[in-house]
Amino acid sequence: MSKRFRSYPKTLQPLQSGPLGKHLDKFAALLVQQGYCSVTGWNMLRLVADLSGWMVQRKLRVEDLNEQQTTKFLGWRWQRVVHRSGDQSTLTLLLRHLRQADIVPPPVSPPLTSIDLVERDYGRFLRQERGFMSASVGQYLCVARRFLWHRFRGGKIRLKELCTKDVTGFVLKDSSIRGRRSTQLMTSVLRSFLNYLFQEGRTATNLAAAIPATAGGRLSELPRYLEKAQVEKLLRCCDRRSKVGRRDHAILVLLARLGLRAGEVACLELDDIDWAAGELLVRGKGNRMDRMPLLQDVGKAVADYLERGRPPCSTRRVFVHCKAPYAGFGSPPNPVCGVVRRALARAGLNPRNRGAHLLRHSLATNLLRGGASLTQIGQVLRHKQTQTTEIYAKVDLNALRALTQPWPGGAQ
Repeated sequence: MSKRFRSYPKTLQPLQSGPLGKHLDKFAALLVQQGYCSVTGWNMLRLVADLSGWMVQRKLRVEDLNEQQTTKFLGWRWQRVVHRSGDQSTLTLLLRHLRQADIVPPPVSPPLTSIDLVERDYGRFLRQERGFMSASVGQYLCVARRFLWHRFRGGKIRLKELCTKDVTGFVLKDSSIRGRRSTQLMTSVLRSFLNYLFQEGRTATNLAAAIPATAGGRLSELPRYLEKAQVEKLLRCCDRRSKVGRRDHAILVLLARLGLRAGEVACLELDDIDWAAGELLVRGKGNRMDRMPLLQDVGKAVADYLERGRPPCSTRRVFVHCKAPYAGFGSPPNPVCGVVRRALARAGLNPRNRGAHLLRHSLATNLLRGGASLTQIGQVLRHKQTQTTEIYAKVDLNALRALTQPWPGGAQ
């Protein structure tokens, strides 16, 4: 097992020269806090010391340090020594550390383009008026940018000139390289964006009506799920003797027993767990906050991870990466989905859908088969609208067959 990185004044002293010398001890303390091993930590400090020496040769002050200078330094360094994959991330961490301490000025942002300005306003609308979370805002802005780039090709944006042909042309071209689900998402987002432009008076007419319908609706197919026995097999596949196994098991139990979304698991914080009341605060879609019961096996799995698996770190997020830097889970891409995919592979399960939502569907389906009503399932999944739960009405095929009528003129 690798030794944890530790720094001492005597060992740091030979490296403390140049404009970065007096800041090296605090950077070393940051590396200790983030849990780097001894070899990696000292390699990072030596890199920063070499950068400081390079700055002396070029008569640069610490205030002159920025991304352009670190790129020049790495180009110079890699011509002389072995290229380490972590060099760039080390200097990115250094710049962030110095900027947080107001030692280095913030980066100079490039001027916003006309597309950037439309994106900024639309993103503000989605967050403030629609209550979207960051991950959803990112998805919507990506589609809006693709549409604007398709129509205006990076030139000056004239939204008043948009017409039906522009909308249908983009949908036909964009959908030609996407699957059905991705196309449905694209058209839904584009409809939202065009409605926004019309409401803000940026377009003369509401072009959302020009978006052609896509095949397949919300109830056009069965939800994808695991059988109850398969869910239990999945939960048993984690090696709970290891720290990673304890973490992954706790994540899978939250998904399988409470039906949480991947983003909700990633955003869980230590203060969200009320051990005395046996409750869990869940931060859901649209800034919605719900309290859910902390079931016995859920609480046991989370407590086991917190006591014997979670590394010491400053973040308040419950789930933390098992390799330095010890930071809380973020999005996107969401590490929770990776946990599910790896667990499915270990369990020898190969469903069509391998994301975290698979376990949410599985919980709902197995609740329905156990006699729960659609209203009860909607409460467990925290659906705002009852129509969202309707898809699960189709999963009990035996019950549906009993309702079918014989075909007129068919076999008796």
